[in-house]
Amino acid sequence: MKILIACDSFKDALSAKKVCESISEGIFYTFPEAHIMQKPLADGGEGTLEALQLALDGKYEFVPTFDALHRSIEASYLWIAQQETAIIEMAKASGLELLRPEERNVMKTSTFGTGVLIKHALDRGAKKIFLTVGGSATNDAGMGMAKTLGYQFLDEKGKTLEASGENVGKIASILTQDIDTRIYTTEFYIATDVTNPLFGKNGAAFVYAPQKGANSEEVEQLNHGLEQIHRIFKDTFSIDTQEIAGAGAGGGIGAGGICFLGGKIISAAQWVFETIGLSTAVEEADIVITGEGRIDSQSFQGKVLSEVLKYAKTYQKPIFGIAGQIQELDKLLEIPEVVYVSAIQTGPQSLEISLQNCRELLFQKGKVIGKVLKTIHHG
Repeated sequence: MKILIACDSFKDALSAKKVCESISEGIFYTFPEAHIMQKPLADGGEGTLEALQLALDGKYEFVPTFDALHRSIEASYLWIAQQETAIIEMAKASGLELLRPEERNVMKTSTFGTGVLIKHALDRGAKKIFLTVGGSATNDAGMGMAKTLGYQFLDEKGKTLEASGENVGKIASILTQDIDTRIYTTEFYIATDVTNPLFGKNGAAFVYAPQKGANSEEVEQLNHGLEQIHRIFKDTFSIDTQEIAGAGAGGGIGAGGICFLGGKIISAAQWVFETIGLSTAVEEADIVITGEGRIDSQSFQGKVLSEVLKYAKTYQKPIFGIAGQIQELDKLLEIPEVVYVSAIQTGPQSLEISLQNCRELLFQKGKVIGKVLKTIHHG
């Protein structure tokens, strides 16, 4: 029996890779002759590099760089040598989770550290660079990233501006004569499923800046700054970034990636699933096991599990669902492909205890599923 384990992360507990491994170990315990394929899932956010590393046999490059507050850190990106391709997760250098809650100040943060990773990839010989832009701590429209690559930003008096969210609105001109010319010979892709425009009520500042530490006055200021750089982008690069869906992703780095890098915005989820070969894996499997921290009737309409369901429908494969919490069970069982769904708890437990014991609970659930599948297989 061929079993595909294709799970998302269990938030605050285990990465998608570790979730898949834990279930697999449990199944092998009771069904050692099973043939198991593991496809950790991600949609361009947390866990994307892990999912792609497994599929592409990539190598992690560890680079001295800077966090969003310009403090020295080490961050990694994925290098696929045979394809001369780098996959860079913005959150590794410029991510919100790298900052303590009291440090989150989107007026001061920048994407400079992400630019350092891009420059390292260019030095490595990258001809294609994918930049995933979820989980950022910034709202600088890629200003910091661009400075790393040789762009200069001047205010009305011709004074050089340092990269930060609050300085975006002070930009009067962008100088391009000293930029790294390797940008022109490299393909850049900005991977996101965010469709927000650069500015406005649905833009980067109003929608995302509050969770990055901005108060209402700062949100207005940041939004004004994004309007300002939109005009500068139009004058400098002849690109109307406000017309491009996803320009507001990553605190405006969607727009910055288009203008500063000549990049193209792509669907992160679709790209990841195509890259890891999810469709082929589902087609080849007899049983598909999927899951995430919480499963309800909306889970199979979201970005990750919906792809699993889509392929399961196409190839008429049964789905086993596993989660930390199950809600709307009756509605889940109305989905024809979902033949089994279960939470991992073995008794009354607090959320904290469940998170701490997630790996063991998944292993135990895998043991149960393994015995069921073995019985079916030999029945």
